[in-house]
Amino acid sequence: MEKSNDLEPAVDFHGAETNVRSDPLNLATSSSTARESADGWLTPGRFAMVLLVFIYVAYPDVISGRNAFYYRDFGYFGYPLAHYHRESFWRGEFPLWNPLSNIGLPFLAQWNSLVLYPGSLIYLLLPISWSLSAYCLAHLFLAGMGMYWLAWRWTRNRLAASVAGLAFALNGLSLNCLMWPNNIAALALMPLVILYIERAWREGGRMILVGALFGAVQMLAGAPEIILFTWLILGLMAACQFISNRAPRRAILWRLPVIVVLVVGLTAAQLLPFLDLLAHSQRSQGFANADWAMPETGWANLLVPLFHTYQNRQGVFFQYGQYWTSSYYLGIGVLALALFALGRVHERRVWFLGGITALSLVLALGGEGHLYNWLRSAFPQFGFMRYPIKFVVLAVFSVPLLGAFAIRRYQQLSLEESRSAWRVTVGLVVCLLALSGGIIWFGHQYPLVEEKWSVTWRNGLSRMGFLVAILAVLYSLRFLQRKQSQVLARLSLLLLVAFDLLTHAPRQNPTIARAALEPGMLELKQLKPLPRHGESRAMMTPEADMKLRYFVSPKPLTDYLCARLGLFCNCNLLEDIPKLNGFYSLYLREAGDVTSLIYTWTNSPLPALYDFLGVSQITRPGEYFEWTNRSSFMPLVTTGQKAVFADEPTTLAIFTRTNFNPRATVYLPLDAKSQIAITNETDAKIVRSNFSAQQAEIFVDAKQSSLVVIAQAFYHPWQAYVDGRPEKIWRANYGFQAVPVPSGQHTVRLTYEDKQFRRGSVVSVAALSFCVLGLAISHIRRSSLKPNSKPEQS
Repeated sequence: MEKSNDLEPAVDFHGAETNVRSDPLNLATSSSTARESADGWLTPGRFAMVLLVFIYVAYPDVISGRNAFYYRDFGYFGYPLAHYHRESFWRGEFPLWNPLSNIGLPFLAQWNSLVLYPGSLIYLLLPISWSLSAYCLAHLFLAGMGMYWLAWRWTRNRLAASVAGLAFALNGLSLNCLMWPNNIAALALMPLVILYIERAWREGGRMILVGALFGAVQMLAGAPEIILFTWLILGLMAACQFISNRAPRRAILWRLPVIVVLVVGLTAAQLLPFLDLLAHSQRSQGFANADWAMPETGWANLLVPLFHTYQNRQGVFFQYGQYWTSSYYLGIGVLALALFALGRVHERRVWFLGGITALSLVLALGGEGHLYNWLRSAFPQFGFMRYPIKFVVLAVFSVPLLGAFAIRRYQQLSLEESRSAWRVTVGLVVCLLALSGGIIWFGHQYPLVEEKWSVTWRNGLSRMGFLVAILAVLYSLRFLQRKQSQVLARLSLLLLVAFDLLTHAPRQNPTIARAALEPGMLELKQLKPLPRHGESRAMMTPEADMKLRYFVSPKPLTDYLCARLGLFCNCNLLEDIPKLNGFYSLYLREAGDVTSLIYTWTNSPLPALYDFLGVSQITRPGEYFEWTNRSSFMPLVTTGQKAVFADEPTTLAIFTRTNFNPRATVYLPLDAKSQIAITNETDAKIVRSNFSAQQAEIFVDAKQSSLVVIAQAFYHPWQAYVDGRPEKIWRANYGFQAVPVPSGQHTVRLTYEDKQFRRGSVVSVAALSFCVLGLAISHIRRSSLKPNSKPEQS
């Protein structure tokens, strides 16, 4: 066990307090007694109230239900997915397949659709136009509380835990993540997962089950990078404790693998379909690139958050070339505390967190930091990830904890140590003020396009003021002798930390009136006939898609309503209208190739392909939310075509040729030639067809053996039955479906049967039953051993 000096109360890597020598000078005073009493005043319940107040101050219109989030991915991705999930839930369906986007694609297997995440019940059961925004804010609260508990366990100081909780919940990245229901959920659970899984490998017993449950819940949130970072931290912590013998080595060797197995088992119902989709998706080891990395000057934004940024038409500031997050500002006061901890708190945890922070900030630079390129070369699996800026998540986790260690150290200083520590602090503050001033000067001398120096200097000076105020209040805690004064000073410190974070930039998540998000509130009179699943589809032109992607109206309500009218991204899900494209993390590779062909600017319009895909409505030329009718579209189910056999590149190239005729010809893979003998057009017709999200029933009348062609994406879980007998579905026209039928009248039934989901569900139910049974037995044993004791508190 290490100590910075003989007088410092030590906390080992586990976080438990240890016995240390008392102050030899016996400098106990009324002020120290007041400090101890005031620190105990910041209980979890009181901190929760403080955190709730700050969240309400930040978003009173959202909490009251007057307005709702809509900006960027919230309105165009997360909200439509939540709506589709909710509609499926109330229909009594499990949303395994989404027929309304990208010619059909898996839904649950996307992982970030949150189908199995327990927190989704918030928006499944309550009015979604309010509850999804409330869901995101609830996870912001959970983030603060989780970090509070983790920092408390590691520092045993409630003021330190409170500052860490606020810094983690209200920093720029956490506020930005409010636009992603999956990311904010995974980020919120990160501290709790680390807290309980570390306890699990140290304490064993029921903690193994508790840790596994927390790990599984985060896993179901569906934010792969944040989950990966969580387990990276856990893996490094376990390795450090194993090497330094800070925890029983044998316990780590068997407990940690058991936890991993339990987490995988609990989440198998989600992981198996996801891995299956990933194997058939557009992503590969070479998918990622170094786009959206932190700029070369990005570290300066930790001190002056609006340095080298521009403001878009809706008031949100962004760095040039990096649009994943509008901010990752951690608070200049918290950053100063973290730097102090790295210099003055000699503990393994602090060094560990410092290493995590340095790694984070270097990797976030992407190619400019060099380490990112080396890792991509050494570990090709890096190619499945996108955007180096995401590595800043590690610093968002570690810096608040470093700040907590610094506050604990300040609280423990003896009279002799105090003078030296505060001289170091003053020097640190002077350096940060000088750096901030230098950044402001640099912004004046070398401004970027659209950068306003008046914004930069005001932003920088206000942060400098917060830095001085935060350290001044922290310094005053040593001299206040009454508990009431100590409590007020602590609340003032929390107020300064929170307002530094909440005011560092204009609101990152603009809101609009709730009514604008209500499903079905628009009357799409221009879309006649209205496309419906199983009948036809709508298609945004590449020009309309590009215009809505990059054009931002200064009026938020107008901006979102235009996007909804144009069925931009996933807004078609709110109207129950099938559309050719959409906005998802994973696409089926072959179907994605076809839509990419359509949305490639260099290609001319492909009317024959549009006909085959059932495009009955297309964006009016020169417009981006007005529509025009296409009368030449084909039904989504056709028959009678002759089979032509070709390899995949040839088939894909045929779509761009003027002689492509999907009414007369269907292209099948070369390996079908030995089993399909339909080489001429046949006399056959579709009598009728009935479609639901995951089933289709097709009645066909064929004079000869024929192919029934369905313009729906091919994916192996789809199964076909002809008059109740299984029949193979062939890949048709590169990425779609064809089912052979004999002559006569037949019923073709298509069903989506995800065997990976079924297998995973069996495993997950068994693992959950094991955990619940184990916790029940543990509770019974503990109750019998301690019938009169109070429940243990963590």
